[in-house]
Amino acid sequence: MDEYSFATVDEYRIDTGDAATPDERVAAELSRQSAKLRATLGMGRTRTLTGDAAALARDLVTDAARKKLVQPACAPMGVEDLTGVSQSSFTANGFQGSFTFQNPSGTAYFDRSTLAALKRLLGRCQRIGTVCPSYGGRP
Repeated sequence: MDEYSFATVDEYRIDTGDAATPDERVAAELSRQSAKLRATLGMGRTRTLTGDAAALARDLVTDAARKKLVQPACAPMGVEDLTGVSQSSFTANGFQGSFTFQNPSGTAYFDRSTLAALKRLLGRCQRIGTVCPSYGGRP
């Protein structure tokens, strides 16, 4: 387990309910997602977060790791397993079928609203800009 990870394997299991993925894969993915979050926030490797910031970081890292490690599965109409399918529909007389894939690429990504909240909490979302209008061709 990476000592600089924002979540432990046990926290991942509690947050996601994923008990099937081997501990080594979970620990490696948590470490990668933590590094990605630090890079996104512009944080050094040794900086630690506390309180609400730590809770949001844990949520982001465990959620992104789950997206990468666990493909959603659906069992529509007697089919045992369709990995990656999150929804299906079928029409009997028209012989139509439809499947919706959730995250078909298996890419880990951070939830936008949680990431924005963490950035606000850390003071990293403020932008400063200036406008210098020009009238009649003069600056």
